[in-house]
Amino acid sequence: MNQSKAETIQVSAGLRGIHLISFVLGLLIVGISLYWASDRERVKNLITSLQFFKIETIDIKTEWPLESSKVESWVGSLKGENILLLDANQLIQTIKTHSWVETVAINKGYPNRIQIVLTTKKPQAIILNKGQSWFVDPNGVLIEKVSGPLMKGLELPFLSFDNTSQNWNVSEFLKEFEKVKNQAGDKFTVAQIVLGKFPYFKTYLSQPKIEVLWSFENWQSQVEHLIQLILNPPSQIGQLRRINLVFPKKAVVSSMISH
Repeated sequence: MNQSKAETIQVSAGLRGIHLISFVLGLLIVGISLYWASDRERVKNLITSLQFFKIETIDIKTEWPLESSKVESWVGSLKGENILLLDANQLIQTIKTHSWVETVAINKGYPNRIQIVLTTKKPQAIILNKGQSWFVDPNGVLIEKVSGPLMKGLELPFLSFDNTSQNWNVSEFLKEFEKVKNQAGDKFTVAQIVLGKFPYFKTYLSQPKIEVLWSFENWQSQVEHLIQLILNPPSQIGQLRRINLVFPKKAVVSSMISH
């Protein structure tokens, strides 16, 4: 027998071995599936009893204002549970019922470790709802009632409506406001926003203290005018108190604040 024939026989034998192993594994999987279908409770009890797969460590990565200890209080009962039986999707849905949670990812580290990674909602403003002040996210969704500890370090505008306000899409407004805030940088800080009859609204700046009238239809293009007036106020006006930016490419300034 020459070398090529010997190699052919070896390859054929190898393929038959692979096919045999695949056949045996297939039978094993089918057997387990049938056994599971016929007696799931027994199989579940068997898996539960495997100490090797008991969850021992829960790693948590989170963001302000949710501390790891807070998240652990929600999921601490998972310790000792079998990682093979952990329903990650159900756990994600449970965690997302908490007010500040934006996204959740669950990673299983076999045999006995899980990692929970959270991102949190970013408050965009404070809004009055049924007599209570609430944090509101960029989509206009209420997050949680305002409390003192959570206000530390935050510079959020208070968003309110006057008696003529109508037709405002709060979500759209807040998204546009974020763009304007980024455009302004540290040139000014908005302390309060009052939405009037669409498309008009006011902002009260805290730094510097100026009342500004805007039109939602052109206000992004007017931000640069405001910045220039703050940096270089007209000398004949004195200290700026009120700026009307409703009209395109025009600014009406005053040293008096309206009431």
